[in-house]
Amino acid sequence: MERRKIITIMHKLHYGDVNTVDGYVHLMVNGSLDFEKFERFIRQYITEENMLLYADSQNVMQGNIQEAYTFTQAHMRSNRVRVASIDFLAKLFIEPIGVGVGHLKN
Repeated sequence: MERRKIITIMHKLHYGDVNTVDGYVHLMVNGSLDFEKFERFIRQYITEENMLLYADSQNVMQGNIQEAYTFTQAHMRSNRVRVASIDFLAKLFIEPIGVGVGHLKN
């Protein structure tokens, strides 16, 4: 997917906050993002191989779970990282403090 299209879609999809009824999930262990917790959190919402990621207009990508982890680890301290499924039914936020929250559309 083209970079500009990802930016546009992520702005539309993540307008406002996500429904927090599922609760926040702690993703950190000893001050760093834990891969197992990250993967378990993501897979509650996104089962497809690839997903869309957005940190800011300069840092967007489409990638698999390992690429998503690396991207999030690199950008989460300075930005709220937004994650979405390719079908746009799932949207997630990972906050700079190391917690994540997600929502599935019905």
